Amino acid sequence: MDDPETARPANSGAAATMTARVMPADAQGENKDRPAPHTDTITLPKIFATPFRPDLIRKAFVNISSHSFQPQGRHPTAGMDVVADTNDPPTGRGIARIARATGGGGRRRGEGAEVASTRGGRQAHPPTSEKRTYKKLNKKEGRLAFCSAVAATASRSLVESRGHAVSGYVNGAGGTFPIVVDDSILQYRTAREVTGLLERLNLLEDVRRLSGRKARSGRPLLRGRQKKRGKSVLFVTHVSGNGAQSQSTAAQPLKNAVGALPGVDARSVGDLSVLDLAPGADPARLTMFTRSAIEQLGGIRSTHLQTMIEDDRIGYREDPHSSDAGAAGGGGDDDDDGVDDVPAGDAPDGAGAGQDRVGGNSDALADEEEEHAR
Repeated sequence: MDDPETARPANSGAAATMTARVMPADAQGENKDRPAPHTDTITLPKIFATPFRPDLIRKAFVNISSHSFQPQGRHPTAGMDVVADTNDPPTGRGIARIARATGGGGRRRGEGAEVASTRGGRQAHPPTSEKRTYKKLNKKEGRLAFCSAVAATASRSLVESRGHAVSGYVNGAGGTFPIVVDDSILQYRTAREVTGLLERLNLLEDVRRLSGRKARSGRPLLRGRQKKRGKSVLFVTHVSGNGAQSQSTAAQPLKNAVGALPGVDARSVGDLSVLDLAPGADPARLTMFTRSAIEQLGGIRSTHLQTMIEDDRIGYREDPHSSDAGAAGGGGDDDDDGVDDVPAGDAPDGAGAGQDRVGGNSDALADEEEEHAR
């Protein structure tokens, strides 16, 4: 599947099965600079047939980003810890009526002070710690935004529109979108191995383009924002084991390996979020999935996906012989995070407590499905 906007069939009643090539992570044969021929394919789950909704992706990004804001305020008497008064009467002296510091001698005497329009005075409208900066997100909107962000990674045009350099991957390595690699990438422990994989897939140019960014001067330099780091490849791995601790440590070896590469990140399916898939609310990020991660994404259940399939609005049919064909039938959102978690019975290695930082409830989803069935 290369472009969901053009490759997806219309409302013609004809169902289609979406597949993707599985690129080998290790080089084989005499030519170590190129990957082995890709002969394996995998059936993509129905989440990759989600319509592209940039408006919901932006809304989800803004609302979820607000969850990490720290409340800030100002001291109640900041800028007013000085004795300053206006002249009485305030007129007739040929000077402004502003409040001036009192006292005997010194530079400060007679200078404007305490009020908002003076140097060192109080702030006119200071921020208050009581302000509500936490923006809530509807559960269904969060689910649809996450599914749409995942589906956008299967579009070459959307990936290129974000500025990623993928022409070498398509023309040289003969790759397609979404990018799927085998699970041997989980054995990587060093940045050299990750760099070798990106070089074999002709994706290293996307990492090198970030090194050409110029440093900024002025206030950003004084405040520690001299250089902004862009985003490059995102590796998505599967969740192994049970519990939140296993989710955070599933992709840890790969996270350590990509830590030295600028803009390269690694996330597990349980930790995946719109913040990772669409940095700056700008989809779609260049994403590389493992084979097991694709299978676990098939376990994500959503009401809008089921409705579109029943109404034949996306014309999608899963391969009954694929390993992820029945994954969408179970599971639920156990951590109230917006995207239904991978069902523990269908996901490999017992993965079942994923968290996507979007917000949701399995009981509410079950009630909605029962009402829809009536």
